[in-house]
Amino acid sequence: MSLKSWFKIIRPVNGFMGLISIYIVGFIDVNFKLPHYLKIITLGALSVFFVTSGGNIINDIKDIDLDKINHPSRPIPSGEISIKSAYVVFIIMFIIAIILSSFISLYAVLVVIFAEALLTSYEIKTKNLGLIGNFTVSLLIGFIFIFGGIILNTIFKMILLFLLAFFSNVSREIMKDIEDVNGDLNRETFPRVYGIKKAEILASFFVILTVSISILPYYFKILTIYYVYAVIIDDILFILSMIIMYRNVSESQQVSKIAMIVGMISFLVGGIN
Repeated sequence: MSLKSWFKIIRPVNGFMGLISIYIVGFIDVNFKLPHYLKIITLGALSVFFVTSGGNIINDIKDIDLDKINHPSRPIPSGEISIKSAYVVFIIMFIIAIILSSFISLYAVLVVIFAEALLTSYEIKTKNLGLIGNFTVSLLIGFIFIFGGIILNTIFKMILLFLLAFFSNVSREIMKDIEDVNGDLNRETFPRVYGIKKAEILASFFVILTVSISILPYYFKILTIYYVYAVIIDDILFILSMIIMYRNVSESQQVSKIAMIVGMISFLVGGIN
């Protein structure tokens, strides 16, 4: 059981993206410049990292039967990590996240526990329930900004960022389900139940919704004019992903992934005064 195997299973890049998101929230808020807030932002960022990492472990535990066929080289199906060991580390990571958040506030602890419950329920049940699963994943991603707002007592400023993250991720989750429509035999995804055409229309709706409200953080003076410059590029990428989706959904969801990263960058530059 090597350290490399654990790196594979926790997929630290995913956790790092969540960690960076919390620092972006701190950068947007002026209180980030104060030592006390830098400390609690770091605690919050680490909490997100451990929740995300624990979530990746439970994902591999629950997907073991599929991974034996599709990804036999992954740590659990290959035998590098036992299911028992994976469960132990999964629980430890969730406990560490709760302990870290307890140094922030009771509200932060409640949010972490809620996120952990939501993530676990997704892996056990809701990931197979189509749109409910899509909404659950997107809620978890968007909730990172709510968590950051709770840490800095600026939750109302973060609601719009939450909505942008939520809507944009729903569109990408639907695109991913369209891409996997032939392989998702045990899942009631939207494209499997209602057809690819309706799924494409729904994904397009969420892209248009995201682009339509993308200017609001500047309008309400949450982010500066630099955000506008960056989000224009982001909006173009989202619209491009929607157009590409109708001819090549694999390409479109990759473009959508890049758009989400550019979206994070736009939030970051929007914090520059």
